[in-house]
Formats: sequence, structure tokens, C-alpha cells
Amino acid sequence: MGLRRYNIVVAGVGGQGLLTLGRIIGNAAIEAGEEITIAETHGLSQRGGSLIVQIRIGPGESPMIPRGGADLIIGMEAIETARQMVYANRNTLIVMNKFIWPPPLSQYPDIDQIIEKIRERELKLYVFDANKLSVEITGSIISANVALLGYILAIDKKLTTRINIEHVRKGMSRVFRGKILETNLKVLDEAYRRGVEAK
Repeated sequence: MGLRRYNIVVAGVGGQGLLTLGRIIGNAAIEAGEEITIAETHGLSQRGGSLIVQIRIGPGESPMIPRGGADLIIGMEAIETARQMVYANRNTLIVMNKFIWPPPLSQYPDIDQIIEKIRERELKLYVFDANKLSVEITGSIISANVALLGYILAIDKKLTTRINIEHVRKGMSRVFRGKILETNLKVLDEAYRRGVEAK
């Protein structure tokens, strides 16, 4: 295609479906005929520990995104999103789930303070309550990752020149089956609709 690589950093904690989100985006990129590399960095514990997934769409060798090199930061959890601002530049789009998971007995800022800090840097930040939408449709937060992706597909024009919602729908069919696929497609479509409204 001749386009440069499109770099996505997915930040959150174990148990939020970040690896599944990486697989969905990876499969969507394959559906779109794109080359893809994915790298995962795990924190101390699997559930509740820091987790970063780096996704690079387009030809190239290195799976690691350089500092300041992200086109998109997908934040499943606020504290972890703030920690990954080292990957942001003034053109980076940041889309964050309105959710905070502070470690026990710790003094952490609240979510509004974190949002304010990111906005102070004059970065393009969208905040979407993906957990809430997931609960509305599925009864749990299990599909918050899919909800955030649906929202992003409606607002990130640079991403959708590489993979669009149809590629993602096909990519999801490689990851989910049956009723779970059906439910997640509902979440994706509703989140996309809300993203279109938010633009």
C-alpha cells in the first residue's frame, strides 16, 4: 500500500480482554490484507497487573513501538492509560474507557484528575464508558474491549483507512463463535453508533 505503519498501544490490566482485543484487531488487519505485528508486555500478575499490547499495522520488522510513536492509544483503564503517555505525540488519538482500578490500599488520583492531566498536555482524548455499554447489552463488563473498539472505529479516520468496521466484524468471527459472536457484534455496532454521535 505504501502507507507507513499505523501504531496502536493498548493499555490496561490483566482480565480486561486486552489480548482478545489484540487478536480481533490482528484478524481484522489480515482481513484487510495488511501486514501486522503484535507484542505483549505483562506486569507482575496476570489478573489486575499492568498489561500493554503493541499493534503495528503495515510492513516492517520491529514489533515494538518507539516512544512518541503511537497513532492511537486505547486505554481500557485510566491509570494504565496515563502511564503509557510516553508513547503519545501531539497527533496521537487517545480513547479511554471511563474506568479506574486502583490497587488496594493505595492513594491514587481519581479518574477526573487523570482525565484533566492528559488534557493538560493538549492531547486528543476521548473518554467513553465502555463498561457501562457492555453491561447494558451483555449484563457484565466482559465486552468492554469490543465496545471501546466500536467507538474508536467511528472516530479514528486514520485507523479506518487501514481497517474498517467490516474487517473487524470478520475478524471477530475468527475469535468468537455462536451466541458470543452475536452478542459482541451487537456491542460493536451500538458502540460504533455512539461514536458517530460523539464526533
